[in-house]
Amino acid sequence: MKKELISVIVPIYDIEKYLNKCIESIVNQSYENLEIILIDDGSTDESGKICDKWKEKDGRIKVIHKENGGLSDARNVGIENSTGEILYFIDGDDYIDFDIIDNLYFSLLENNTDISMGGLVRELYFEQKTLYSDKNYVVDSKEILRKMFINEICTTVCNILFKKKLFEDIKFPVGKINEDSATLYKLFDKTDKISHINKAGYYYVQRNGSISHRKFTQEYLSNVEYKEEILKFVERKYPDLIEDAEKYFIKPLNGFIITCKKEKMRKEYLLMKSKLKEYFPRILKNSKIELKLKIKTAYINFIV
Repeated sequence: MKKELISVIVPIYDIEKYLNKCIESIVNQSYENLEIILIDDGSTDESGKICDKWKEKDGRIKVIHKENGGLSDARNVGIENSTGEILYFIDGDDYIDFDIIDNLYFSLLENNTDISMGGLVRELYFEQKTLYSDKNYVVDSKEILRKMFINEICTTVCNILFKKKLFEDIKFPVGKINEDSATLYKLFDKTDKISHINKAGYYYVQRNGSISHRKFTQEYLSNVEYKEEILKFVERKYPDLIEDAEKYFIKPLNGFIITCKKEKMRKEYLLMKSKLKEYFPRILKNSKIELKLKIKTAYINFIV
């Protein structure tokens, strides 16, 4: 049986140092029926030229050069230009094991799911830490959301196979960070079951200058915005998960209040404090939140 075409979407911006390793890891996949879409998001270094050189080497590669619009915009462009029925996202400064797409695809077929996901390896300088790859399982949308709230799965769209149909009315939010958190829960909700494999074949390279290592700015408050949005969604559709979603929401809220005060961001500080005041009674009653976190939240609410 012929394997389905999988579109691999790779957003790229000023990562010439890492790009060859990323693309090489894709073209050498044991799963060969790939459409590799390289989106040069207005790079100012040699990244665009590197993409063009790879296109000459491998006929599966498509290159899109566009004005800089950010990670979400690049991914949306990749989806719009994809022809595969299955999508796989990899950031241009990361890389993957040679058989990871094959493993994810086998799980997708064997379990008849619309989403197949695995763990990742966080790589910082010369140290690697494997995350979220302990077991194989198949769960429904409610259970995968619970796992997301209690930090048992990756909250990134990378190292996941998605049936493209899931994106028919979903796009990544442009102009903001933490776009994965804002998108994943919607995709999980659109399918009956999700499979997870016990393999971490995706190497998430944390580097100076990457989004995850930038100095705190107002953009980072979108993390609280998204998690409050998720909490309200859970209240409407999955009331059994409200306490888990509250805990998922309160941790970044606490952290951003402290950071906003430290950075003297008064407007943002007051906004976050008003949110904490609104949710504080619920946090105290939440049986899923440990006493230590409740005490910390109370301290931030009344003292910080």
